[in-house]
Amino acid sequence: MKRRIPLTITLVLGIVMMVQFFIPHKASQDFFEFSRSWIQIMVPFALVLGVGSFISHHLRKIRHRKEGWFYSPIALTALFVMLACGLLGTILNVSWLPVVVYGQKISLFEYLFRNFFNYMLVPLGATMFSILAFYIASAAYRAFHAKSFTSILLLAAAFVIMLAIIFYNVIPLGNVGEWLLSVPNLAAKRGILLGVALGMVATALKIILGIERGYLGGTK
Repeated sequence: MKRRIPLTITLVLGIVMMVQFFIPHKASQDFFEFSRSWIQIMVPFALVLGVGSFISHHLRKIRHRKEGWFYSPIALTALFVMLACGLLGTILNVSWLPVVVYGQKISLFEYLFRNFFNYMLVPLGATMFSILAFYIASAAYRAFHAKSFTSILLLAAAFVIMLAIIFYNVIPLGNVGEWLLSVPNLAAKRGILLGVALGMVATALKIILGIERGYLGGTK
């Protein structure tokens, strides 16, 4: 019963919302707006469940001393500190522990929240993207070994595009780099996006029909 009710709700709402998209009627549009209001109500509950799952996951890692458990106290501390600063900075009056920043008087907790976000979270995000860029460059270097005709074409196209972008108005490549980006590259990009769209449709149908049940917490 615990699984049949969510599966039934998913099936009914999935079919109704899918059919609603293709019916340009006022009643259909009103139902869509009504469902959007319900989604806005359910988002905070989903957020609470997500935070609860995050806390229980890290507490379980600490309790059982799993691999990398020493990162869990840092994650939990960061969660509670940011949560406290954000809530207290919004709820409390500005006159309570005021701080003047660039001529503007704000609460101390709001000041801490902004500093944690701007000087810790943003640099950490930039660091993660830098690491990702390094791995992309490493994968590109490994892919650029001219061992076959396809890899030779890939290497030549990448070399021409890099020259056209880096040495713009220096090396007379004309519109070769722009043509490579707008014709062959765009064609491959459209094929990839089409494959991604078909995969999304297939996954949505599997969820609606109850074939994919990972969101229920298991596969059985």
